[in-house]
Amino acid sequence: MQSVEPVNEAEFLRHTSCEVCGSSDANGVYSDGHTFCFSCNTYKAQSSGPANDDHEPREVQNQGKAQQKNLLQGEAKALAARNLTEETCRRYDYIATHHNNQPVQAALYRDKNGRAVAQKVRTRDKSFFILGDAKAMTLFGSHLWNKGKKLVICEGEVDTMSCSQIQNHKWPVVGLSHGAPSAVKTIKKHWDYLMNFDEIVLMFDMDQAGQEAAEAVAQLLPVGKAKIAYLPCKDVNDCLVAGKSSAVIEAIFQAREYRPDGIVAATDFRDVIGVDETASSISYPYSGLNRVLLGIRPSELVLVAAGSGTGKTTFVKELAYHLHQSGEPTGLIMLEESNKRTLLGLTGIHMNKNILVDRSDTNEEEITAAFEDLFGEGKNPVFLYDHFGASSVDIVAERITYMAKSLGVRHVILDHISILCTQMGGAAGNGSERLLIDYAMTKLRTLVQSLGISLVVISHTRRPDGNAGHERGQEVTLSHLRGSTSLAGLSDAVIALQVDPDEPDSDIRHLHILKNRFTGERGPCQTLVYSRDTGRLLEMEVADLVNDETEEGEADASS
Repeated sequence: MQSVEPVNEAEFLRHTSCEVCGSSDANGVYSDGHTFCFSCNTYKAQSSGPANDDHEPREVQNQGKAQQKNLLQGEAKALAARNLTEETCRRYDYIATHHNNQPVQAALYRDKNGRAVAQKVRTRDKSFFILGDAKAMTLFGSHLWNKGKKLVICEGEVDTMSCSQIQNHKWPVVGLSHGAPSAVKTIKKHWDYLMNFDEIVLMFDMDQAGQEAAEAVAQLLPVGKAKIAYLPCKDVNDCLVAGKSSAVIEAIFQAREYRPDGIVAATDFRDVIGVDETASSISYPYSGLNRVLLGIRPSELVLVAAGSGTGKTTFVKELAYHLHQSGEPTGLIMLEESNKRTLLGLTGIHMNKNILVDRSDTNEEEITAAFEDLFGEGKNPVFLYDHFGASSVDIVAERITYMAKSLGVRHVILDHISILCTQMGGAAGNGSERLLIDYAMTKLRTLVQSLGISLVVISHTRRPDGNAGHERGQEVTLSHLRGSTSLAGLSDAVIALQVDPDEPDSDIRHLHILKNRFTGERGPCQTLVYSRDTGRLLEMEVADLVNDETEEGEADASS
């Protein structure tokens, strides 16, 4: 069993004794009053009052320009007992000072902008507490390094400084702010910073808690990025004091890449083999798609294809709204429009009004109220990617991973893959678009499988032979997918949105299933209609009902 602290948003304040196991300093006290012992893993819920006692202060909150007001002043000194030089302590802003007339050591922490915001204070009896804004604390020493090939993460401040000193401060070394039991939460909080490094070496303590935390963090990081180092002593500083600095260097460069064990026994499936997975509890917003595809499943990649201007974006916004209303955490990567336009589209769906085109029958207050009703406090979250500037497949893949692992997103919509590959340079007529799409689809397919999310990807189609394009009712086939056969080959399902061939200028759209890996059933499955008044793409019967309700509402308002 991993000795990882239960998920909690409270901030660490200090260490104290544990009445269960008798440890003098392993019990952590948090801002909401709960405690967690890092030695015996005993968790106690918060008490009736805030965490405090007669001899230790609570966290002192600082704001704005006054954030350093209550931080301790002192000077960097060599720590002889730790074999740490004055230069090392000065580099990491680790000072010797006094608090309440008692000698203490204080490690300065900064926020993501490099501003001093907090100190982790260590007393003579080895207890700890935080002064300043604990919520703004970044990884210890992270202000010294922005990016690089290799990053070493240690458990605490002393080990971080020891590892850096052993390497003559040439290579990036940072430390966890709250120790091994909170390692996973800390890594999630600083995910974007960590992704600036090609390789991450986890050099945690060699005790059970440290090694279990290292494995938990390695499982969280992208496959192939994390390595776990093994030391001959309990921690880095013990190696430094024992004269084994070379062993630390060797441990860094011989750290073993962590890869999850993918081999399982058939008997492991005994408890799940009889579970019916033919139909998913997560549905599409259209009955025809649910009848043929049997809902949306985890680890599925669904491709939506159509000609230009036929309603692909409207289709996926209806899907996003449906998932949101169903309580499913959803992420949107809409590369062809601004996030404001995306959110206005979803708000308009909620209002049954086409506010992207016509606001004559509404006002700013009504739109804001509808937005709050959708996304306000306590509502199911929707996360968007701010794609200002160029986006590569690798960057988008990292953002999807962050959404899934740190934000709990279960469904992601990407609109669209063609523009993503264009921004990588594949649409310049140099024949490389196919290779770029192959790379992108392989990356996304692997990502979907490893994260266990569903991913809906929009793809453009190439113009078919003949005079009539898809915009005029030409039937879409798998061979019309633009750029690469991997679009169809790596997708679990392919949905085509087609213009009515008899009335190409109408607002009628037909859904065709071009590929269905789950059941194999293909062909036409549903007819939809776009309402210019509401801006919605709905089943015909539902569209009539929505239009009737809208007209009744307008009539009531006018009377």
